[in-house]
Amino acid sequence: MAVLLDYIWQSTFCLFFFFGIYWVFLRNEKVFVFTRVYLLITPILGLLFPLVTIPVSFYKPDISLEQSQLFRALSLEQVSEDVAGFYGLPEVTVQSTKLPMLLEFKDYFIIFYLMIFSFLAIKLFWQFIQLRLLKEKGWYQTIFKLKEKYFLIPTFGLAPIFSYFNELYWDETQDLSHEEKDQIIKHEIEHIRQGHSWDILYYQIMSVVFWFNPAIHLMRSALVDVHEYLADENVLKQTANKENYPKLIVKIAFKGMDLPIGNYFIRSTTLKRILMMKNSKKPNRFKMVMILPLTLMLLALVSMKTKVGLNELFSTNTQKIEFIKEQLTASQDSLEVAIKVKKIKNPTHYELIGALEGDKLTAQLGELMYEFSDISSDEEYIKVRSLINSLRGNSRITKNYGPVKTYDQVSVKPAPSKGEENWYEDLSKAISGFLPEKEKELGLVSSFEVEYIITSEGKLINPIIRKSIGGGVDKKVIDMLTSEDMPTWSAGEYKGEKVDVVHSTQIKMSIPPKLAENKEDLYFFPQVIEIPNQMVRNRIINDDTVFDVVETAPNPQGGMEGWNEYLKSNLKYPEVAKANGEEGTVYVVFEVNKDGSISEVDVLRGVSPTIDAEAVRVVKASPAWEPGKQRGKEVNVRMRLPIRFKNEGKNATTPSKDQVGEVVVFKDGAYDKVDTPPSPQGQMEGWNQYLSENLKYPNYAKEQGVEGTVYLVFVVGKDGSIGEVEVLRGIGAGCDEEAIRVVKNAPKWNPGMQDGKLVDVRMRLPIRFNLGKSSAVSKEVAPTNAFNTHVTKNIKFPTEARKNGNTGTVLVQLELDSKGKISKTEIVKGVSKEIDEEVNRVVNTSSPSWNVPSNGNSFKTILPITFRLGDVNSESRSRAGMKNEIVVVGYGNTGKANAQKVINDFEYDKMRSTTFAKLSTVPTNKKFNPIYVLDGKIRDMEYLNKLEVSSIKKMNIVKSPSYDELIKFGEDSKKGIVYIETKEK
Repeated sequence: MAVLLDYIWQSTFCLFFFFGIYWVFLRNEKVFVFTRVYLLITPILGLLFPLVTIPVSFYKPDISLEQSQLFRALSLEQVSEDVAGFYGLPEVTVQSTKLPMLLEFKDYFIIFYLMIFSFLAIKLFWQFIQLRLLKEKGWYQTIFKLKEKYFLIPTFGLAPIFSYFNELYWDETQDLSHEEKDQIIKHEIEHIRQGHSWDILYYQIMSVVFWFNPAIHLMRSALVDVHEYLADENVLKQTANKENYPKLIVKIAFKGMDLPIGNYFIRSTTLKRILMMKNSKKPNRFKMVMILPLTLMLLALVSMKTKVGLNELFSTNTQKIEFIKEQLTASQDSLEVAIKVKKIKNPTHYELIGALEGDKLTAQLGELMYEFSDISSDEEYIKVRSLINSLRGNSRITKNYGPVKTYDQVSVKPAPSKGEENWYEDLSKAISGFLPEKEKELGLVSSFEVEYIITSEGKLINPIIRKSIGGGVDKKVIDMLTSEDMPTWSAGEYKGEKVDVVHSTQIKMSIPPKLAENKEDLYFFPQVIEIPNQMVRNRIINDDTVFDVVETAPNPQGGMEGWNEYLKSNLKYPEVAKANGEEGTVYVVFEVNKDGSISEVDVLRGVSPTIDAEAVRVVKASPAWEPGKQRGKEVNVRMRLPIRFKNEGKNATTPSKDQVGEVVVFKDGAYDKVDTPPSPQGQMEGWNQYLSENLKYPNYAKEQGVEGTVYLVFVVGKDGSIGEVEVLRGIGAGCDEEAIRVVKNAPKWNPGMQDGKLVDVRMRLPIRFNLGKSSAVSKEVAPTNAFNTHVTKNIKFPTEARKNGNTGTVLVQLELDSKGKISKTEIVKGVSKEIDEEVNRVVNTSSPSWNVPSNGNSFKTILPITFRLGDVNSESRSRAGMKNEIVVVGYGNTGKANAQKVINDFEYDKMRSTTFAKLSTVPTNKKFNPIYVLDGKIRDMEYLNKLEVSSIKKMNIVKSPSYDELIKFGEDSKKGIVYIETKEK
């Protein structure tokens, strides 16, 4: 509906613009043929321009309604709301919160349109019928004029003189002289000869279909005038006495039936025609020339679309709705309020917490809108605000500012004319003044952050809320920042030129004494802490942003095969490295720019100076790549390439199926690619059977919940034997050793052949370890819906465990009989006594059956049950890919001290220690012995102990590093990473 109304508005604007050009430049000019063509073409252009999109990279005025509140409102009405559900009310899941209606606004709009359309179509059809009747009535007296090729049909006084295609309807009741008849006939013959009836029919149809567009009707009337001017012009050329013709026009008046589908000798244009006949001015060529640039200007205004609008929502990172349901359901143990959450489209702000209105409160966090109702007390309101803070991490937004530079990119920073200290002070005072007294009394103050653009002229525009303070303060701050009274700024500069710069201001409000009384409620739910991890933060990008992950990855010329050939032909093992026996993997990082060129080549982790230099050289010299794309737009992408130098072979291997695989450079030995590759006995089916029968999941890996893919490299000899088995990339916990064992003990393979000869061939093999898909378990073993329902409805988070802050994943080994009934259970990895007992109670009490193959066998499987307290930084967060995992989320008084301590230490800068001893709060044991990354660089404890704790801005603990982090920081990062960001890098 919104799109349709936007199209109607834009097309109406275009047609009025074209009509305005006619009115100003052509209406009084005697260039009738040109004007006729103009009036015939411009309606099509006016209707097409809004449908045409010409992407441009610069910003321009736009007449579209897309950025208007009406458009947003109608867009939201049109899209069905993705409602997670209601909480605190009788259980129900809905698709939309609107009251049921038989017809919506768009339905009434369509019905009204069709009614008018039908009326006008019937009216037009009735005119054709009348014309048909008129023709039949005078058919027997019709005369065909062979010379002029038209039919002369009498109307018997029922209609005035008019023409329609090659038919001239003549009113013989008119008292006309021979000369007058001759002039009228000449006039109508001109209509017939020039095909004016086609023009009339064209506009009649347009007027019926686009009846709502008034410009169509105005242009149709203008075209009728032009038709008459054209006919009059030609008659006057053939008339000796030019004074009599205008008198004839005045003499004849309307009589009888008027059919708009015909061309009439006399209409209400009589005075216009006479004035035009007397107009002796020469055509103004300048006016005609101006039409083209004006048309192009309209095309640019309507059809040119900036590729990315200012502050346009680029992407979102939102939790699955099921996760949010669990979170809100768990909160009902401590809150007796009704909660509804739904997704919204194209939010303007990163977040916006409204004011408490009666018993209702709304909070937009990312693309999620939370609606709280039935808030009956101040204590509940404080808890709701605490819950809102814990929900912040569920949806994060990335906004694209296109060519606008970021604050860090400019050489000269924009600054307020009053000075930064006065700017902060004035903004802080304004926020404090806007904050309702009740919010102050309840201690509901926190940090506030607003994002805005400082233009090249020093004006502050487009303010949006990054972090909301609530209480209705945010909108008042926005109004203040956009007022004319705001002081100007000095513009930022990039490469010596003044540019637009996106900037933000963060205000940390002081904590009033009342806060101490409400600590228990303010930190009732685990609080979200801002961490230096771009994947979970609201962020901004522009045309210079370098992406690490994109929808369409950069691709080398010729694809990966071409890239491999390039590396094989150009990558050389340094002689010095060979002589010294140096080998290892060089991790190279580089950027593939929007034009495909490669830049910023660097060694992320090297082996030796000579090997590192060779890896950098070959990457720098590589041909241009196909650039990566994000949302259909070419962007800069940072790539990582591991190149392994090994003194074993002669050929560079083909990378894996990753977007950039590992390339191994051998000195001599086995082939990497051959005409006939080796194959296992029984082909891949036989190989999979062998693995399923012999591969065992290490107990330690089960206990630790370790799963993933082990990549092996081995050589199939000329006799089919398997040797030189090594781990190319492993996952530890005994899985690497088990993968090596089962491959080493495998039966001989069918050897590979090159040029008809048996040769040694190096192979790669991925072996997947999955706790839900071990080799002893059939792919068809899975819990039934009844079993999942039984567990989720009956399992509880033990109170004692919640008080103690016990979280983690319990791995239960289930033995299933041939019918899927649980015959025996064993906890192979526990969390705490209370949690383990609760799991045993639920699983062993009247548990429904599982789905198993009907082959009469018994089965074993692992059921993971994760207990967590909702903290986004918790070690117990859900493991992606863990089959059949059940997550139990609990809230309560657990972890408040820790959450409060982190916030007090880092959020409110109340750290007084002068050493780094506080890092001892991070657990260090066999499972978690992290590396420390300070401002992007790995540092040891000796270095960190010299660091002033008051200089720390943010800290983030990652206990399960991602693949990219492992690649970036190496094997040592497997045990965890502590990210530290200082206030001044």
